[in-house]
Formats: sequence, C-alpha cells, structure tokens
Amino acid sequence: MQTPVEDLNGGHHRTELCQRGWERKCQHSAAVRSQQALQQVFTCNEEPLERVEVYKYLGRLIACDDADNQAMRSNLRKARGCWARISRVLRAENASPRTCGMFYKATVQAVLLYGSDTWSLSPSSQKRLEGFHIRAAWRMSGLRPEKKPDGSWTYPRSADVLEACGLYTIAHYMDVRRQTVANFIVNRPIFELCTGAVRKRGSPVRPFWWDQPMDLELARERGLRPPSPQGPAGPAFVEDDDED
Repeated sequence: MQTPVEDLNGGHHRTELCQRGWERKCQHSAAVRSQQALQQVFTCNEEPLERVEVYKYLGRLIACDDADNQAMRSNLRKARGCWARISRVLRAENASPRTCGMFYKATVQAVLLYGSDTWSLSPSSQKRLEGFHIRAAWRMSGLRPEKKPDGSWTYPRSADVLEACGLYTIAHYMDVRRQTVANFIVNRPIFELCTGAVRKRGSPVRPFWWDQPMDLELARERGLRPPSPQGPAGPAFVEDDDED
C-alpha cells in the first residue's frame, strides 16, 4: 500500500521529530551567525578598532554578551571596601543597630545596588548579594553565629537580624528599583516588542528582565500620569518609605 505524496508531506512538517530538527537547525545557524559577527572588524580612518569583552559606561560594566554578572561582582567588590571603612567608624562611635542600618543604606547599599534596576541575575548571583547583606547585618546588630562546644554552629534568624537593623532583604530593594524603572518604560512601544520576543534555543537560561517580580499593571497606571513637580505623585519619583 502506498501513501499519497500530499499526505506524507503534509504530515511530515507536523511531526515532533521534524520540529526538533528544525529547532536544531535554527540553533546551528544562530551559532554560525554569532561566530561570524565576532570576526567582524570595525575600522575608523582605516585603523582597526580594538574589540573588548567588557567596558565601563557611566560607572557600570557592560558585557558584550549582555550578562550582568560582571557588573554585580564589581559592585560587590566596591561595597566590601566601603563597608570595611565605614564599619570601623560605626564601631568606634558605638552606634545603635538602627543607626548603623541607616548609614549602611546611604553608603554601602548605594554602591552595592548601583545599576541593579536593570539587572537580570541568576539565583546563585542573587544569593551572593544576600549573603553579603546578611553578614553586614550580623555585624551591625551584634547577632552573630555562635559555635557550640560540640563544634556545631547556631545561626540567628535572618529576619530577626534584619529587623534589628531596620533593613529588608536585597531582593526587596532590587524589586523597588526595578518597579521604578518599569514606570518609565512599560508604555513605550519598544517594551511591547521586547515582551513579545521568543527566546532562541541555546540562549542563556537567565530570565528576561520583565519576567522578574514587578507589577506591570501598576506601572502602566503610574506611567500614564503626568509627572508632578511637587512630589512623588508622578512616575519619576519614588517615596523613601517604599525602599525602606
């Protein structure tokens, strides 16, 4: 028994095997195009321009693969140095945990989270920021891990440590910053084009920026309001209590 050619061709393109093969072919073509793009040489006055993997723009590191790990590690290194300097002053003045938390947010956290409103980090990178944040809170609150006689360690609850210093988690502060940026861009046509894009097979598994925790409906409502020159009613302002 023979199968008509029309039925064979029509069913072939709808099979799962054909779909997987087409996706692999698209992935291979994308990899070839990326390799060819890396070999492209740009010139200025017939002088070849140097190709760089990472460069600094407005104090932030921009990577050629659009990853934010380089910027996060750079901010973390700067924040550690800033915290090492200011913690000595706070300890010498015998400041209260709440006072230490206020200085920490105004100085160290401002360095740590610079540019974080546009970051898209992996869970492991997020844990590195939270770890530094919690260790700083240990030192400010005086609630530190204790070693038992049997060699085991007891750790204070992170929620209690942060509450003693008047702090929230790093994820909370990043969400507030991200929500502020969303108020500006959510109603722009380019944002609609980005949200309608499809992730290519073989691309990094990190989430898209708009897939992270934020209220886009609230951002659309705030984005439609005209900016008010008197205070936080417009989209260009965020109340201080929101970030606390």
